[in-house]
Amino acid sequence: MKALIVARNDEIKNLLTYHLKPVGFEIVHYKDPVKAIDNFEELDPQMILFHGQDFPRHWKPLLKLLREKKSKEEAVFILIKAPDFPMEEAAKASHLGINGMISADLKNKEEIYHLEELFRRYKSVKDKRKFHRLVPKNLDRIQLMFTHPYSTVIVTGSLAEISIQGASFKPADPSVTSDLKRDQEIPLCSLRVGEDVISLLCRVTRNKKEMGLQFVSFETGGHHKLFRYIQSRGGRELKAAVLSKKNQ
Repeated sequence: MKALIVARNDEIKNLLTYHLKPVGFEIVHYKDPVKAIDNFEELDPQMILFHGQDFPRHWKPLLKLLREKKSKEEAVFILIKAPDFPMEEAAKASHLGINGMISADLKNKEEIYHLEELFRRYKSVKDKRKFHRLVPKNLDRIQLMFTHPYSTVIVTGSLAEISIQGASFKPADPSVTSDLKRDQEIPLCSLRVGEDVISLLCRVTRNKKEMGLQFVSFETGGHHKLFRYIQSRGGRELKAAVLSKKNQ
């Protein structure tokens, strides 16, 4: 698969390359949007990431050209937008057949996960990791705690991200877990997922500023409950947005 990045900044290209190469993309970078348009047919990309703040007048012609050749399911166009992107421009983008928009703050993990989700929605990405991830927000009721295998102290903290295969965990007191080494098993773990509490066995994959935890095994039905919760994030966000609007 080929991803065309149209952006003036090499840092944007490097950040996107870091995340897209492992999932099978060949990266082509253009700093000149006119050249990207001229070479479009020869490039034949499956994904276009266009920095609209760099080139506010050129993304529409390229998107129009793409949609003359390919549907939203055949090729994905994602606009990297400015914070003050006008609503009328968003409406034009929707009319022209854009797949989605992300913020230019690509150091934010949520934007990268949003990018992955946008592509998965339309294409089948051969992601080596083969799972979806969740960066918990205030509206998410998801929390991990475990019993230290040596001291039997209850370890609490916050989740930086979670998938059905593992999590990045920030202990409330890192000194309590500093002695845990890679491959150490933690048999007594509890994961709150919405209204459910799931028992599981974890294994330490790293222990630095954040702990990397692999989920080795779940109690019966636990794996499905977590998967369902991660997959339903969009519904929770929509409900929260509707409720917020009603309360205004």
